[in-house]
Amino acid sequence: MQTTTIQPAPREIAILLFDRFSNHCLANAVEPFRAANMLSRKELYRWQFVTWDGSDVVSSSGLPVTPGTRLADHSGGDYLFLLPSYGYSGETGPDKLAALREAARRFTALVGMDCGAWLMAAAGLLDGHRATIHWDEIGRFAETFPEVDTVEDRFVRDGDRITCGGATTTFELTLDMIRRQ
Repeated sequence: MQTTTIQPAPREIAILLFDRFSNHCLANAVEPFRAANMLSRKELYRWQFVTWDGSDVVSSSGLPVTPGTRLADHSGGDYLFLLPSYGYSGETGPDKLAALREAARRFTALVGMDCGAWLMAAAGLLDGHRATIHWDEIGRFAETFPEVDTVEDRFVRDGDRITCGGATTTFELTLDMIRRQ
């Protein structure tokens, strides 16, 4: 008798990048998934870079990235990673926050990396949730968003909202995501 093994579909990840994103955070987010795919000899994870408008972005260290699409055109998936890093405060206009709220409905979970939690909170997507942010912004974050239960932790999982600080914690979070799968 022949049995068929059903392979689970790859986890679909969209990574929303912004000008001046941290290349270190990006590498720590993507490389563990790439390694998991290689070591398992299966496509466990699939990711695509997206931006607000589909235009190229440049990291804080000068690395240019051409996105696959703009956020509004992405069909959704398992995770939407937000990776704004430097200059995040300029990304909180009403149109962008509305676009983020709309995108949140197309993804199973939102993941704020580095200062991504700031954008999530500004959009009201962390109200009533526990969250963390880059250590350098945690005090200002807690004062600005009292409706968010701000905690000093490496990373925080609160239902479908996940947040972490900077580059090292992004790596730790990604490894935890792989371990859980």
